Amino acid sequence: TTNGSNSSNDTGTSPRADTADQRIFWSFTVVVALCGLVGNGIVIWLVRLSIRKSSFSIYIFNLAIADFLHLCFQTVFSVRQILKPFLERCFPLPGIFTVLRFFSYFTGLAVVTAISFQRCLSVLFPIWYRCHCPKQLSAIVSALLWLLTLLINLVRGHACGQLSKPESESCQTFETITTVWVFLLFFVMGASSLLLLVKVRISSQRPQPIKLSLVVLLTVLVFLLCGLPFSAIRFHIFSAAKVSLNISLLFCCLNSTVNPAIYFFIGGFTGPGWWGPLRVVLQRALGEEAGDGEDRKMPPTGRTEAV
Repeated sequence: TTNGSNSSNDTGTSPRADTADQRIFWSFTVVVALCGLVGNGIVIWLVRLSIRKSSFSIYIFNLAIADFLHLCFQTVFSVRQILKPFLERCFPLPGIFTVLRFFSYFTGLAVVTAISFQRCLSVLFPIWYRCHCPKQLSAIVSALLWLLTLLINLVRGHACGQLSKPESESCQTFETITTVWVFLLFFVMGASSLLLLVKVRISSQRPQPIKLSLVVLLTVLVFLLCGLPFSAIRFHIFSAAKVSLNISLLFCCLNSTVNPAIYFFIGGFTGPGWWGPLRVVLQRALGEEAGDGEDRKMPPTGRTEAV
């Protein structure tokens, strides 16, 4: 479990300089997390109150909530790391805090996987998708993912001593199950995104916009670049250096922070004008799904959906 304690200084630098470097690092992490909290808060507010609900806007809403929660936990954790050198006894973080921090990370990973997989289905099999996928599929899948990741983390936290002492003999088993679950999600995410990318490349000569697919692909790319290192270090390379784990935590914050920027950039870049009201910009980013409900009411024509 990540406890963020200061490792012994065996690099030749003075303890004071090492402490100052860590304060700068964690302060930067807090700044990144606060920016992400603002961005995800705006997305949550807009999707909840202003954007017409569609299957992918529901996924984006759930992803923004997961990212918001993860950034909240990371902010508290980072502030604690900043204050530790100044306090003889820094405020302790209960075991449930670590469990919920991983829970928010897992939920974000699961939702991004669901987004990429469902978008891949809608692009590769557009007629089947419009005719057979229930309208409430994204809401049902999101709810199941929240419940499943919560259950996994509670059971793992109980077995590994975060929620109850002492650590159970079954801890290693649940660590292995969690590792398999995480990398299975990454595999499905990567495979779905690769197929979607191929489809986008094939369809690139069409005049239709591809903004929703760009949102999905960029979101997945950022998660693979920024979220995967944490999973690899935390659940596979247990002997990684402390600095590597801390940097992976910063990358997780960057991942959760960049997502809103992706939505607004794609919405602004692909619209008739660069920018406008944030609601309009976000609607542009999700605009390809805006007519999904109407598409379901139309008889199949054999026409391939715009990527």
